[in-house]
Amino acid sequence: MARRISDQVVVLTGASSGIGWETALEFSRRSARVVLAARNMDALQMLASEIERLGGIALVAPTDVSDAGR
Repeated sequence: MARRISDQVVVLTGASSGIGWETALEFSRRSARVVLAARNMDALQMLASEIERLGGIALVAPTDVSDAGR
């Protein structure tokens, strides 16, 4: 049985710009909780603020997937 998007937590890498940013907004519009992962902390915080302003829930996770040590 499929779960509703509103019951999901979605983790997005590359959320600080482009398709990642827009995807995060779309999931939040559908009431999913989103984890925003990318290197650009300032952009992640801006996106999280926008999501929360729209009534969504966002968690910021500064992440660099190109460096296994981080």
